[in-house]
Amino acid sequence: MANLEVIGSGYRITWDVGIEQRVTCDVRDVQRDGDKAQCAFMLNGQSVCRNYVNLKSVGGTGEITRKLNRLRPKEQYQINWEQIVEDLSGMVIDKIREGVPVVRLSDLEVNESALWRVDNILLQGQPNLIWAEGGAGKSFFALFLGVLVQEGYSNSEQHGLVVEPGNVLYIDYETDAQEIAKRARMLHKGLGIQPNSPMMYQPSSLSLRNDELHIRDLVHEHNIDMVVIDSMGMAVGGELEDMSTVTSFFSVLRRLSTDFGTTSLVITHSNRSDQIFGSAYTTHWARNIWEARQSGRTATGMDFTMFNRKVNGVPLQPPQSWSVNFEEDAVVYTRGDTFMTDLKGELSYQDLVYRILQDEGAKDKQYLYDTIGAIKPDPPDRITRNIDTILSRYKDKFVKTPEGKFDLVTRVEQNQFPNIGDEEWTPVSQPNGS
Repeated sequence: MANLEVIGSGYRITWDVGIEQRVTCDVRDVQRDGDKAQCAFMLNGQSVCRNYVNLKSVGGTGEITRKLNRLRPKEQYQINWEQIVEDLSGMVIDKIREGVPVVRLSDLEVNESALWRVDNILLQGQPNLIWAEGGAGKSFFALFLGVLVQEGYSNSEQHGLVVEPGNVLYIDYETDAQEIAKRARMLHKGLGIQPNSPMMYQPSSLSLRNDELHIRDLVHEHNIDMVVIDSMGMAVGGELEDMSTVTSFFSVLRRLSTDFGTTSLVITHSNRSDQIFGSAYTTHWARNIWEARQSGRTATGMDFTMFNRKVNGVPLQPPQSWSVNFEEDAVVYTRGDTFMTDLKGELSYQDLVYRILQDEGAKDKQYLYDTIGAIKPDPPDRITRNIDTILSRYKDKFVKTPEGKFDLVTRVEQNQFPNIGDEEWTPVSQPNGS
């Protein structure tokens, strides 16, 4: 009786063929168009032979059967090699054609708690993407996120990120092992933890599609939970504007997610129009996209702000700002305040209204028009229209006071206005509250 198990890019089949005799065959490099595969046969842990075999061909399977019989004669070892090769070809072909099993949706348990690998930046088990112009620090930040995941490090005061721990593989197309190791040690020093990261590093010059089998083996062997790809430009193995190469690239990420539950983080660049470089299919296939924009420089570092441009399955996440400080042998990331940066004009109208009322207390409409008008580059009529819409739509956030000003609902709920009864507060969505 034969048993098949998936091992990375291939399969391992095992036969118990008598007393204390076991045959194993590792099947790799399976070519799905012709079902040709590299088959490595072992008997009781000792190598017998390794050959590429056309599993669909009678000639191919017959040739490997004859070779096995020459190397380990049936008369001496009592092994039916013809039956073993027949089992091998049938099981592998059936497994390939099986694909991903169909499931009944009602039978699935939805785990809402496993939504994020890094909350709220990286979706669990999905292709995530960060893009920016050169010099914005995206590669260093990607490594920083990788270090947090590998170390299972969370610090609510410094970073405000909740991390699901896991093993990380960093696939590098741009630098080298020495540089990434140096950066990782600096990040560890900045976090105050020992610089002995077990993160796996893989330099590459092959496209992800052409290197898929090797990557799958690494993911399986090292129990990888998250893959960082730096950067997409070389990893696609073709033009970023080409639909087929981009689709092939994301298909590999999807297979890693489906087969191993792997989260991926892809780094890519902006074009001259300050958009994601290449095909619109990059935006289509990525499940979660962040744009990083530099928002200031200091003598020892810089500030940048992340904007969530697309996300599937959850609402768009609010912008978040970061400061990175480069010391002699350490790199320190600190969560900042987007409202206090030069990019606060990128905040949504709702976020701006909320922040102004939160910081300054109740204000009338004209004050909001004037203040946000100095922040947003939009025409005045659009500014007033958007603010009016925000104040009238979100009655769960904003209320109108008896003095005709607007404030946060949370302040009322916290009884910060004890002299005003709840009955005097009018939800702004009602006709007399506009």
